[in-house]
Amino acid sequence: MNQAATAQPSGAKAERTRSVILLAAEELFATHGYAAARLEDVADTVGLTRAALFYYFRDKQALYDAMLKNAFGSMTEHLNRVLTAKGSIAERLELAVEAYVDAVVARPSLARLILRYVADAKEQPPQDLLSNNNQILLNFWSLFQKGRKSGELKPVNDDPFHAASAIIGTTVFYVAGLSALVPQGKFEPLDPKQVAAHKREALFALRHLLGLGRSGD
Repeated sequence: MNQAATAQPSGAKAERTRSVILLAAEELFATHGYAAARLEDVADTVGLTRAALFYYFRDKQALYDAMLKNAFGSMTEHLNRVLTAKGSIAERLELAVEAYVDAVVARPSLARLILRYVADAKEQPPQDLLSNNNQILLNFWSLFQKGRKSGELKPVNDDPFHAASAIIGTTVFYVAGLSALVPQGKFEPLDPKQVAAHKREALFALRHLLGLGRSGD
């Protein structure tokens, strides 16, 4: 394919088309996973030919990378701002949990993308799932270390990823998996009252696992 064929169009119309492609790809990758999702299906969904799709993304990997950045970018940027803002360690961690739950509830495809990413790990190229993922981990680790040193945190486990797993995993399952295991119509995970209850439980787990507000041993 020559350089002219792979160059991306410019202009407002091209940007709108690119956004539509990314949203269609997000749904298809979340539903089928990386290996099974086809470029033809993405093109058909947005009313393009497969060849026209290459004007925007040179191949499936480029589309997948751009889709992940588009899907998770706003959430990860917000989480990093919260984790590095002023305030106590407890306040920042609790606000980060609330922001994470809100983001996944508002965009349920994120939870399904995470499940697909984990399930299909051996079938897809190595890729950071979250945009700027390492920075979030570094910020979280820094707060954990500072909090443990100052006594603001009295964690149940020395490794903070037990707490991270509990929050990330339960929210992903709550949004993407729970409704499949309960009788249809009996429970609506995205109902605002149910979301509020889940958020309270996520915060309770965080406070317990990291020892927020716990008195001396």
